[in-house]
Amino acid sequence: MTDTRNKSGGRPAKNRIDKQRRVVSTKLTELQYYAVRKRASEAGLRFSEYVRQAVVSAEITPRLNRQDTDILRKLAGEANNINQLAHRANAGGFAKVAVELVKLKNRIVEIISHLSDDWKNKERKRV
Repeated sequence: MTDTRNKSGGRPAKNRIDKQRRVVSTKLTELQYYAVRKRASEAGLRFSEYVRQAVVSAEITPRLNRQDTDILRKLAGEANNINQLAHRANAGGFAKVAVELVKLKNRIVEIISHLSDDWKNKERKRV
C-alpha cells in the first residue's frame, strides 16, 4: 500500500468519525419519493443530504403507553361530567353546582397528576 500522507494535491482524508460508512435503506411509494425529491430541490440540497438531515433532525412523538391511554380516557369521562354540570348550572343557577364543580376540578387535577412525565412535558420539549 502507498502512504497517502506524502501525496500532494487532492482533498485531505476525512476523520474516522466524519466518514459516512453506514447505509440505511427504505422503501417509498412513487408519490412519497417525488415529494421528497421536490422538497430536497426546494431546499437546494442533494436528495441524499436532504434525507440525511431530515432523519437526524426529525422529532418523533412516541405512542402513548397503556397507562397514559387509560388516564386520558378517564379525563375524557370527566369532560362529560363538566357538560352535565353546565346544563344544570344553566337551568338552575351556578350556585347549585359550584361545590360539585370544585370537586370535579380536584378530580381532574388528580387524574392529570397520574400522567407520565413524558406526556405532561411533551409540549415543553418541543419548544
